[in-house]
Amino acid sequence: MKRIILIDAYGQIYRNFFALRNLRNDKDEPVNALYGMARFLLGLEENLGSEYGAAVFDKGKCERRTQILPQYKAQRPPMPDDLRVQIEPIRVWLRAFGWPLLEQEGLEADDIIGCIASQNEELPLNILSYDKDLAQLVNKRVSLIQPGKNNTWLTQGVEEVQEKFGVRPEQIVDYLALLGDSSDNIPGVPGVGPKTAAKLLAQFGNLERLLANLNEVDSARLQEALQQSSEMLQRNRELVELELDCLPNWQGIESIRRTAPNWRKIMDLAKEQNFNSLIRIIEKKLPAEKKQLELW
Repeated sequence: MKRIILIDAYGQIYRNFFALRNLRNDKDEPVNALYGMARFLLGLEENLGSEYGAAVFDKGKCERRTQILPQYKAQRPPMPDDLRVQIEPIRVWLRAFGWPLLEQEGLEADDIIGCIASQNEELPLNILSYDKDLAQLVNKRVSLIQPGKNNTWLTQGVEEVQEKFGVRPEQIVDYLALLGDSSDNIPGVPGVGPKTAAKLLAQFGNLERLLANLNEVDSARLQEALQQSSEMLQRNRELVELELDCLPNWQGIESIRRTAPNWRKIMDLAKEQNFNSLIRIIEKKLPAEKKQLELW
């Protein structure tokens, strides 16, 4: 099937790093994230092929957001050393599987993904990510996907987003502005949780109408909290909303056409790290002449 797949690279890398603890190769080097990503890429190639796609990386701080909120993401610890040494090998594996790498100084991966998703392309676009901020991009053409059990993929389209969050994708920015995001150091409105945020947006539609009609909010305490948080809410909205015009030199989807996986290179990489369980899978992908040579 012709489609575009965009991988939120660091989201997937971190997930593998913390899921697979204490995995090291015979040189006593940490390879937990690397092994997890190699296994992930094999599964992706086997069960969700794509003609177009890219692995999208954060690069540097987002100056626009740190100017709005200096403490934006300031609480996050630095990347663990055991993960840092695995990033370049992971990039090598991604390239071997034919994935272009996208990154731009001062941009977050979410913004790059949002920019590509907003283009007037005809192909369906799947965003492989666990980041709730990206739900704002979902529409009839754009969906979020995540690995499921037994080589399946979980898809979040418009209906699934509404079922999960209680709001439509176009309301996600206002929803997250009300809630805040502790992982990004963005404070929310005191006393407003997911159910309250969804209820307010169901009643008023968006933040602008909510703030213009606070007298219609059925709780005096909530009215006061929203009134006192009005400036913060506008700021939160600017922080959460993705930049959809951050790639002025974007050349269209042909710039992210994938190449076929280089299975010989992938085999060499697997042997180098002693990923024996993966070697058996990769052997089945090798060209017939390569297999014959290895038998000699």
